[in-house]
Amino acid sequence: MKVAVLIFGLCAIVAATFAASSTWGVRNETDSVIIQQRLLYPAIANKAQTVYFDLPASKQSNSKIISAIYLLDQFQNSTGPTNTLVWGGPGWTYASVQLRTSTSIGLNVTAVVYGK
Repeated sequence: MKVAVLIFGLCAIVAATFAASSTWGVRNETDSVIIQQRLLYPAIANKAQTVYFDLPASKQSNSKIISAIYLLDQFQNSTGPTNTLVWGGPGWTYASVQLRTSTSIGLNVTAVVYGK
């Protein structure tokens, strides 16, 4: 029985890792939106795309501490990217997220970052 629970837990972790929508951190009632941005890139035939979402953007600053990062897949069929938090994130004033699409699939994600 313990083996079945272990296998189920491992499958749940793998499924969460490869989910198109991702969340890091927890949004509180006192948090405000630092940035809300639509990441939209068309598909390139036979190519997988890698896009980085950085906060703060190049040549900008951010003094607010990030509490949550939400990446919401806008495709209805869950063909969105694999998302990886590269550095920073909740508890920091900066973050970099890597979004990697599947081959011949575009990118349509809404990124929302909360902080205070």
